[in-house]
Order: sequence, then C-alpha cells, then structure tokens
Amino acid sequence: MNIKKEISDYLLYLGVKPSSKGYRYLSELIFVSLSGTEILPLKYVGYRIISAKFDSTEDCVDKNIQNCISKAWLDGDLDVLYREFGNTIDLDKGKPTAKQFIMQACEKLRCICG
Repeated sequence: MNIKKEISDYLLYLGVKPSSKGYRYLSELIFVSLSGTEILPLKYVGYRIISAKFDSTEDCVDKNIQNCISKAWLDGDLDVLYREFGNTIDLDKGKPTAKQFIMQACEKLRCICG
C-alpha cells in the first residue's frame, strides 16, 4: 500500500487543494508522523522538520497549513468535514485547529493504512 497516495486521497477527500503550499506541508507532516517520527509539539518539532525539508520557516509552514485548512472549510463538503472532524471542531472558530486537524488525519490514516 502506498502511504503517500493514501494521504493524498484523504486530503483531496477533505477538500484540501493540492495547488497550495499548505497541502504539501500537511501531506509531508502526516507522512512523517505515520512513519513513526514524533511531530509534537507542532511549532517546535513538526513545523521545524517541514520547514527544513522545504527551506522555509516554521511560521510560514504554520500559516500555510492554517490557510489550507481554512480554505478546505470554506470550499469543501461540510458534511464530510463534520463527519471526519465533528468532535474536534473549535466552537469559536467553527473548524478544528491545525493540531486537531493533523492529529485526526493521522489517526484516521493509521486505521486505513494499518
């Protein structure tokens, strides 16, 4: 089973657009986590790993991932998103935080990929 393909399919299912930098960052961060590398806390570990790989900054990675999630929430299928993330949605923002989104996606993909 191709883990990167499963990640890509899942992100597309959620409405995350592959044309954004945030998609590449999310995809790689999820892959790193599924490969057994600890990514928490995101700001100091996960985003540092991704920023080094893509020659960026942690703040840039954070911003692009947040924008990517926001865009999925605006353009994606809300029924799908609420089914997948219903219990992790921040009531003030109406969507999950980046950490909640990433960890929920990792948990779901662990179940799919075994």
